[in-house]
Amino acid sequence: MRVQPKPTAVTDDVPSWRLTTKRAKAETVAIFAGFALYAAFALKLLLFSRVPGSERSINLIPFASIAKYAFSHSPGTERVAFANVVGNILIFIPLGVYASWLRHRAAAWLTMLTVASVSVAVEIIQGVFAVGASDIDDVILNCVGGLIGILALWLLSAILHERSRIRTAMAGLSLLSMPVWCYFLFIIRLRM
Repeated sequence: MRVQPKPTAVTDDVPSWRLTTKRAKAETVAIFAGFALYAAFALKLLLFSRVPGSERSINLIPFASIAKYAFSHSPGTERVAFANVVGNILIFIPLGVYASWLRHRAAAWLTMLTVASVSVAVEIIQGVFAVGASDIDDVILNCVGGLIGILALWLLSAILHERSRIRTAMAGLSLLSMPVWCYFLFIIRLRM
């Protein structure tokens, strides 16, 4: 009678974190580094680019600011409107992507709730410290950006299927974005 060796398998007594590869760890570090640089830039842009006490206004009427931009015919308004509307969307797209990746097991609406909560917190801080206009339209536009980010990661997941491939893609995107975040964070002066 011949005894065949047992195939090696992951056993329950070995913690799963010990089974991760060096590559997976490096990719995870790259993702968290990209997220940290993005978060630092977002904080700089949203909270620290204005002198405290320089601006305090509150708008709680949905779409009032957007309508004002859309129907204003004064010179220079188009540029400010474009920067405000598109900027508020663009700044929250990475948050939607990173929040989706970090909370991959959470329902999309919970991730969206996280994005909305961050946006509301930023608007409250801007109002309290008078470092920007607290505007419900900013929250709406930020949520649109977060939703675009969530959908982008959902699309990436649908294309790549495996969690390890998604992590590799996220790490690559994070590495590519790091010079951009560093440029915006350390080189560009953001005094508004």
